[in-house]
Amino acid sequence: MKDLLEVEFLHKLKEYGFEILTFKQLFKNIDLNTHFMTKAHRIKFYHILYFTKALDYHFIDFKKYNVKDNCMIFLSKEQIHSFSKTTNYEGYIILFTDEFLKRNFLSLNDSIFNILLKPSILYNCKEDYQTIFKQLHNDYEKSYQYKEKLNSTLFNYLILKAKEEFSKQNKNNINQKYNNIYTNFKNLFHKNYYKNRSVNYYSSLLNISSKHLNTICKQKTNLTAKQLISSYIILEAKRKLITTNSAIKQIAYELGFIETTNFIKFFKKHTNISPSKFKEKNSC
Repeated sequence: MKDLLEVEFLHKLKEYGFEILTFKQLFKNIDLNTHFMTKAHRIKFYHILYFTKALDYHFIDFKKYNVKDNCMIFLSKEQIHSFSKTTNYEGYIILFTDEFLKRNFLSLNDSIFNILLKPSILYNCKEDYQTIFKQLHNDYEKSYQYKEKLNSTLFNYLILKAKEEFSKQNKNNINQKYNNIYTNFKNLFHKNYYKNRSVNYYSSLLNISSKHLNTICKQKTNLTAKQLISSYIILEAKRKLITTNSAIKQIAYELGFIETTNFIKFFKKHTNISPSKFKEKNSC
């Protein structure tokens, strides 16, 4: 099996670090049956997909998600995704990098770009989102003196508006203090998951009890801290199994398992399939 393609930001636009296209522009003059965009690939930058009209699907981290009219998907860097070969939709795609965010003093802390769990998908977006995307697209294609400031200001407004919509839709919405603790846990875990999988370890770093951390995670995600940790380890294991030709022993080591047999047992316990069978089943 070939290593999974890892897609970097377009070289000629890397310095700017921001691009917005219509889907029509994105798919112009390409063969959807053979192009990498319709095959699983790992992205090294962020995506926002806005479907104004759609009756199709999108693959994200080994799952198929239906897309409908007025639907928006937020993809984090390092996620694996692919477009359908039918691309039965209209709308826009925004691509951007960490460098663009830093240069314009924008932050994705407590973000809707979530690599730990399933992707953030906003359904039934209000019609005013079309106005925002259209204006962003028009500004991007012009040669304004203050083009980057215009792009970043309207982009930030879009992110804040979407976050507000998610907070309204989230039945398990919790107070800001809990949100901050969860965000800090998520960031700590994402940096250290291969070193430590203990709930006590992370609760200690956060200066709270394990019980308190479990309560916050449960309210935020319907998963305990332990379940959240296990879910992400499995997701990252799947990514590594599909992304690389590394031996299972090497993947186990990279995920913090000293004994390969323990990794195999862990993977099978959570997926009902062995790592080797999963890799074979999902090979290209």
